[in-house]
Amino acid sequence: MRRASGEELVGVYTVPEVCRILQPTMTARKVHYWLDTDLLSDAVVHGKPGTPTLLSFRQLLEIRTLQHLRDNLDISLQKARGAYRYVLDYLFDDTWSALRFLRGIDGALVAMIATGDSMVVPGGQGVWGAILDELNVHAQNTRTAWETGVLTISGRHHVVSNARVQAGAPTVKGTRIETATVASFAVEKTFTDSTVTEISEAFPRLLEPAIVDALEFEGCRAVA
Repeated sequence: MRRASGEELVGVYTVPEVCRILQPTMTARKVHYWLDTDLLSDAVVHGKPGTPTLLSFRQLLEIRTLQHLRDNLDISLQKARGAYRYVLDYLFDDTWSALRFLRGIDGALVAMIATGDSMVVPGGQGVWGAILDELNVHAQNTRTAWETGVLTISGRHHVVSNARVQAGAPTVKGTRIETATVASFAVEKTFTDSTVTEISEAFPRLLEPAIVDALEFEGCRAVA
């Protein structure tokens, strides 16, 4: 897999890992449906019984974008498939041309690139200005993630998926330490101040906010 500059990326993701990174609204059923209906680009390995499906960093970002569009626009996939495909094609095109969303005639939602080429998103009338702004921020952030190979996990400032680090497994930002390793210190998915201290002693580079972020990302909860 290569990004726009031609530099190779090495992140490879199983479907459960994609769902873990894109929690809480992503499901394996959605991922497989989008793959099976050719909405996503080709999988690294399209699984079959006994063989797991393996996805690329690009597909992780594609799935994240589809999830974002569906969650924010609440437009049926069948109705907006062409528009969603248009968005995905241009987000990852080798010649990035500033994809953005804007209001068209009669308030229609339009996806447009810098050359003036555009696509109306069916059912997108009446989208709030705040959602329009959010879609544009998402598009820019997705493109930045694609160009850098680093995706910051939503709601987790200290947790990233870096396609060049640990094969893309979630890690603490700026380190090679997997969040799963941090979570291994928890007991039955719970942690205390003593747990945080133990982790900081094992990994002196990790500050408390990053430790807590990693633990909570892995579904661990604080207890007294």
